[in-house]
Amino acid sequence: MKKVALIFCFAVGVWAQTDPILKGSTMSMGYIPNGFDSNDHVQMVVEGVYRDTCSRSAGTRVNVNPSAKLIYVNAYEYRYSGPCLDVTVPHDEVVNFGIVPPGSYQVMQGNGRALGRLNVNVARTNSPDEYLYAPVSQAYVKNVGGKLALTLSGFFTNSCMSIKSVVSNVNENVVTVQPIAELLPVYTNCVHGNFPFEHSTYIPMSKSGRYLLHVRSLNGKSINTLFDWK
Repeated sequence: MKKVALIFCFAVGVWAQTDPILKGSTMSMGYIPNGFDSNDHVQMVVEGVYRDTCSRSAGTRVNVNPSAKLIYVNAYEYRYSGPCLDVTVPHDEVVNFGIVPPGSYQVMQGNGRALGRLNVNVARTNSPDEYLYAPVSQAYVKNVGGKLALTLSGFFTNSCMSIKSVVSNVNENVVTVQPIAELLPVYTNCVHGNFPFEHSTYIPMSKSGRYLLHVRSLNGKSINTLFDWK
């Protein structure tokens, strides 16, 4: 019995040393896309830096207060006992708010630090989205001769579906992209399947900085990528 008890105590001691501690994190920057309606799945992206390699993201918790027009975003991390390398680790994650009533909201961290302002418009349609968006699965940007070149790609599931236009809006530190699709009339010979597409365009940029590329996609989805522009 003594031997079993010693083994049990040793196992508990090892577990206690390796079990991570849940603690709050401070985010250094918030990126809030523009153009959400009251029927949209609202998102933003937060970014921060861990002081060494012993922290891992534990997600975020969101509290929306429609009457006060306040949204609190609290980020958490798992803190491990180490050994820890003395290297800062950038991290970011998408924060999902779900459906938010219309209004202008101040987005705050739990410590009172402001992350930005979210504007939600009244939906003008009963459909999930105001537009039919293309099913974009990848989006990336690069500098081409001093211009921001955007490339979108994905798969249409109908041979009569195509991209009609790409609407972009640059607001502070967010580039919001709406890839609007169209479907030809039903009397055409359309077939279902996987039809790859790729679409490229240029987005005018007036100043350098760090930006969020927020691309709307079909079925309420979106692609979020951070990039630096100089």
